[in-house]
This record gives sequence, C-alpha cells and structure tokens, in this order.
Amino acid sequence: MKARLFYVSLIALCVVALSACAAPAAAPPTTTPTPTPTPPSAQTGAPRTLPQATIRVGDRDRTYLYYVPANLPRNAPLVFVFHGLGYDALTMRAYTGYEFESLADQNGFVVVYPDGYQNSWNDCRKPLPFPSRQQNIDDVGFVRALIARFRVDYGINSSQVFAMGHSMGGQLAFRLAFEIPDEIAAIAAVASSLAVEDGLDCHISGKAIPVLIMNGTSDPFMSYGGGLHTLFGTQMPAFRSTLASAEYFAKLNGQTSPPKTTRLPHQNPSDPTFVDRTVWNDAGKPEVVLVTINGGGHLLPQSKYPWPNDYGVVTSDLEGPVEIWNFFSRQRPLK
Repeated sequence: MKARLFYVSLIALCVVALSACAAPAAAPPTTTPTPTPTPPSAQTGAPRTLPQATIRVGDRDRTYLYYVPANLPRNAPLVFVFHGLGYDALTMRAYTGYEFESLADQNGFVVVYPDGYQNSWNDCRKPLPFPSRQQNIDDVGFVRALIARFRVDYGINSSQVFAMGHSMGGQLAFRLAFEIPDEIAAIAAVASSLAVEDGLDCHISGKAIPVLIMNGTSDPFMSYGGGLHTLFGTQMPAFRSTLASAEYFAKLNGQTSPPKTTRLPHQNPSDPTFVDRTVWNDAGKPEVVLVTINGGGHLLPQSKYPWPNDYGVVTSDLEGPVEIWNFFSRQRPLK
C-alpha cells in the first residue's frame, strides 16, 4: 500500500514538474501511450530479515539492504541489485524471488540492494520528471561509496563487482557501464533498452564491458522493438530496440563475428513463452548476451514469487537470477 501511495504521489510530482519547466512539444503520431504499472507491494514469504544500513553520500544519507553469507570467502564478489521506478530495495528482494541470496550462499558472494532516491534513479537518459533526475542525485557516487564500504568491512574483491537492475534499475546499470567500467566488472539490464544517441545525457567512456540484456517481446511498458513512448502521459526519450541495444555493446566490445542464438529447452507445454539466448563471444573480447523472452513481459523471470498481472507473462524456461549469476561468474576479473 505504501508503494502504491508513493507511486501516485510520484506521478503528481512529475506532472507538476513538467508543466512548470518543460516546453510543449507535439507528440509524433506513432507514439503509443504506455500503461501505468501497478507497483509491486507484497512482502510476505521472505526467508530472512536483512539489515538495513545507511551511508553518507555528499549531503545525503542513503539506505540499502545487504546479505552476507556465513563463511564468506576472502576476496568474494559483490553483486548490486537495483530496483525499478516506484518501488524499493525491499520489494526488489521479493521480485528476484530471493534467489540472489540463495545463489550467494552457494557461490560465496555479497548481495546489496540499494534504495533509489524517492524510489527513482538518476540514470543516463536526458532530463526526466523524476526526483533523482530533477535533483541530479549522485547515484554513481552512492555505488562507489558502497564498494568502498564493503571492501573495508568484508574484504570484497574490487575487480569482481557486478551490477544488475530491473527497468529503471537497468538504466542505472547502463550508466555505470558507461561511466565507471573500470570499477564494474559486468552488468545485466532487465526490461531495459538503451536510449538513442541524442537521448543520452552522461559521460560515455567508450570502454568495453561485458553486458547481458534480458527483455520480453510482449513488454507492456517498453516496446521490445524500441521507438517512442509515453509514461504518465509524458513524452519520454526514444530508445533503441532490444537487439540494437545489444549490438551497440557488441560493437563497443570489438565483437566482429556473427552472434550465435540458442533456443532454451521448453519446460512447460502450457507456457506460451519461449526463450532465445544470443551470444557475441569472440575470443579475448568482453562477452555480450541477449536473452529474448518471446511473449514475456516487463519483469525478471523467476518462479519463487509472483509479479502483478499487469507486468505481463513470466516464462518458466529460465530463472533470471541464475542466468545473470552464471553470466557474471564466468567474466574474468578486472585487471
């Protein structure tokens, strides 16, 4: 209920900010209005209660949840899990099915769930009507501060820091890939595609980085094919198709061979979805993976916890957190 009330307040703030500051522009006739998602709110079924901590970044206190397995090995990896617009770290835990924590127990890494400023992130897209962008919140500084804290407190391996995010959280992962690729070993963006070139507004280092993109072809909020869209009745920056987003990183990483696509085994005859995994993986070049969930929605697929129906269909052909950790774990540490 709190997440739902916040989402309504956020929409009102966006409308006021835009009416005060934005110049009117004619919407192209091809623009399709994006429905407003129901924010995830259910919190039952958590296997444990995680500690919430605070860290000072500039003049703000930022909060986060974290999980450290028992018997954590020395030089363990660190995995950031970023929530989407309108909800928080606690909800993101649920909507990963708590699977990153199980994977952390099995593989020995630390999981951190940061909270966005007023449930939003300052990502790479041109000015958007959300609190983090309006106030230019230093989310990159937040990530750097957390890396430093976990290096001191738990001895994590600074060359094995990974970032995944859902929706707007995926957009923040793109920003980290662009701006601090020397500090992030790989990213995974779920239900997210890159903005077009003139829709980006951050420093692009031009350095290669391993990237996984996982999108559904029937996403009700972000078209798999890219293009223009509206959110809360507001024109948003155009974005590339999912394939073009993956090809951008493949080119950036120096991949020149054609990618290889594999259809994953179908697990349930009654499941209308199917999954294709496309991989760019030339020897000695950072890997790029595109996971296409044909018929899938705006969500991270997992079988442990239900998404709201308006986010679309969940495939049963893969567990998203497992796919993402397998991708992260095979990347060579940063030098």
